[in-house]
Amino acid sequence: MLFFPSNIQMMPSVILSLMLLPGLCVTAFRENIALKGKATQSSTGYTGQAMFAVDGNSDTNYGHGTCTHTVLEKDPWWRVELPHTYSVDMVTITNRGDCCEERINGAQIRIGNSLENNGNNNHLVATIGSLQSGATETYKFAPVKGRFVNIVIPGHQKYLTLCEVKVFEGENLNLALRGTATQSSLHSLAQKAVDGNRNFNLKNGFCTYTALESAPWWRVDLHHTYTIHYVALTNQGDCCSYCLNGAEIRIGDSLQNDGKDNPLCATVSSIPPGQTEYFVCTKFLKGRYMTAVLPRVGILSLCEMEVFGQ
Repeated sequence: MLFFPSNIQMMPSVILSLMLLPGLCVTAFRENIALKGKATQSSTGYTGQAMFAVDGNSDTNYGHGTCTHTVLEKDPWWRVELPHTYSVDMVTITNRGDCCEERINGAQIRIGNSLENNGNNNHLVATIGSLQSGATETYKFAPVKGRFVNIVIPGHQKYLTLCEVKVFEGENLNLALRGTATQSSLHSLAQKAVDGNRNFNLKNGFCTYTALESAPWWRVDLHHTYTIHYVALTNQGDCCSYCLNGAEIRIGDSLQNDGKDNPLCATVSSIPPGQTEYFVCTKFLKGRYMTAVLPRVGILSLCEMEVFGQ
């Protein structure tokens, strides 16, 4: 594994080139885009200014003047406005370490482009159950586009204190583009689902599909074992979008039973015609093979399958 000194900022193109080298595992630099933002909050108490959560200092001792603080109020919130809209897939939060760790319990992380209700109606990406004193927790989720990142605690008579909030843009490295695809029956080329084209017109030849059969499957070989964060699946738009209902996404290193016995990442309930849906595994799974299987008699059709991880 390669590590880069903390004082070196790598250009994104350099990082991408390194990550694409076969067999090379790189700890890539990911920029904390919250440092570019402007912070505000519902109120300021005890001199705990909103900007202290995006000052790059993760000191957890409130007395050192590096953490935010609201007054005691209903639904206290904190918000960072990013320079423009980003596709955010990860937020880290550092809790106060010298007192009152439980105050952050139940806080919600919301991301979006709306300032309705001060941004607190934007998309909910994570809820903090609890966070230990002075701890830093990372919240990973499928990418959400937004300019505003809010932390809000619903309820009466609440304080909100944050020692540091970091926001990261999605790496957007689709591992499937380097993979080799195959499927249970070849009514169309399996590789069409990993060609980088989300066109959802099946009749014009942009999608893959199997024969009508029992438990049809499609699989991509990533050629190396990766930790998979999430999967994006594009459904056909011109016909029969319901055919994908109930499909299972499985990830692992085994080819036993054509990879259909690997751990389950997610199950597709339904995807609207022509739409792309993101699926985050209940826990990050490691694997070389990503298999989509329909556990019944049917036709499996995929217009694009994207696999994101490291």
